[in-house]
Amino acid sequence: MLIKEVCEKCKNLIHPQILENGYRDYSDKDISALKEIFVLRKCGISISDITEIVNSPNKQSALAKCKYIAELRMQRLNDIQNCMNSLIEDYDVNREFDYLQKHDENLCTIKEKLVFAFPGNYGLYLSMHFGRFLNEAIDTEDKRKAYEAIVNYIDTVNLYLPAELSEFLEAFFTVSEKIDTAKIEEEKNQRMNEMLNDTDGYLERNREEIEQYMEYRNSDEYKNSDAAEIQRFMIDFQKESGYREILTENMKILSSSYSEYLKKLEIANEIMLKKYPEAKDMYQ
Repeated sequence: MLIKEVCEKCKNLIHPQILENGYRDYSDKDISALKEIFVLRKCGISISDITEIVNSPNKQSALAKCKYIAELRMQRLNDIQNCMNSLIEDYDVNREFDYLQKHDENLCTIKEKLVFAFPGNYGLYLSMHFGRFLNEAIDTEDKRKAYEAIVNYIDTVNLYLPAELSEFLEAFFTVSEKIDTAKIEEEKNQRMNEMLNDTDGYLERNREEIEQYMEYRNSDEYKNSDAAEIQRFMIDFQKESGYREILTENMKILSSSYSEYLKKLEIANEIMLKKYPEAKDMYQ
């Protein structure tokens, strides 16, 4: 990309002074911005995403989202290469057609769409959460309908947050330069699996921590915090947007592993409420 093209596409990111002779005078800040844009473009990042990264209060966090999308697209390219290799070995178009009809790029599409459907890095975390269950073939008509319902929901959902809550959500789901997003999700999943597979033991081992958390959740400090407000907002959003009725219910059809996960979660919640009945109103 020529310098003139860079300036035109990134005119909101750099502001060179126009001299009397018509030449542009770039400041050290402009030069630094151009270097940043150059590096990000070399990484294959779009101008719109570069704008988001450059203007983000946490550039590493914004870049993590782009990296995740790049990994999904690499997965698609890998599937394409595998298809070509299979055809080179044995040119069986019917076999590859049947395989692509069942797998195709559909499950990657859901993951990618989730990233952009919600503000900040909240979509990234949702994509990682649901993504680990999206590993089954779409091999029935019910699954195909469930897939289409999920995609339609993601394409039309609108989570509008007031500016201050949007900033809080961005800060909450942020990623520092020393933390890998996937690692965070993996560690969270490990703790969740530990709890689901041995709920009684987990609650006992973490009893002090849980009781402290319960006490905090019932405090005025929490009830008046941004965290409490965002939780109330998200609960209302889920009830009003069809999150549970459409996204969750169709995910259960699309993924047997997700359906099994929810069953275990319901059992764990029942055990939790017996030990801590005060937790009943925490997520209502």
